[in-house]
Amino acid sequence: MKTFTAKGEKARQRLLDTAIRLFAENGFAGTSLDEVVTDAQINKRMVYHYFGSKERLYQEALSAEYRKLETLEAKTLLPDDPIGKVVEDLVSAYFSFLQANPEFVHLILWENLNKGRSLDAMEVQLSKSPLMERLVEVVCAGQKKGTIRKEIDSRFLLISLIGNCMVYYSNRFTLSRALGLDLADPKVLECASKAVADMILNGIKA
Repeated sequence: MKTFTAKGEKARQRLLDTAIRLFAENGFAGTSLDEVVTDAQINKRMVYHYFGSKERLYQEALSAEYRKLETLEAKTLLPDDPIGKVVEDLVSAYFSFLQANPEFVHLILWENLNKGRSLDAMEVQLSKSPLMERLVEVVCAGQKKGTIRKEIDSRFLLISLIGNCMVYYSNRFTLSRALGLDLADPKVLECASKAVADMILNGIKA
């Protein structure tokens, strides 16, 4: 891993922050390096110095956004928490994260439209392993106590947790218009967060 001076690291971060914003707005194909360096007010050759290529810059943008979520997940899911608290805390954390990080939502949508090609090419693969391992422990503990249904698969539980939270942000505008519900309203989102947690919990309880 390259190391840079304090000035160099500051310039690199400015490039990365600009790239995250522009890639989130327009996707990989719709964003040029000229746009990134112009907006960041940095010489174009510095992109190659810090990242090597546009592809690597995009991959680092994806990775940086994922790391934010991984940090949040690590703080949220504690090993001894009961399943009720785990679900409520994770749902609340996901809602808060997605609200505060619209770039993450947009980048995920773009990457799925592109069939995950950039993720496949990354040197360091993204993983849900730390969170998944802890969630498996919590679910298994609940199954042994008889509080969680035996057939619950932790992998599908995690997908349901993420998906039911994500849809409020990925489909915000279409759902708001279709339902006449303002999904940008904090009070509406607070009710939505509670509804998602209740639905998940009622679906897995024995």
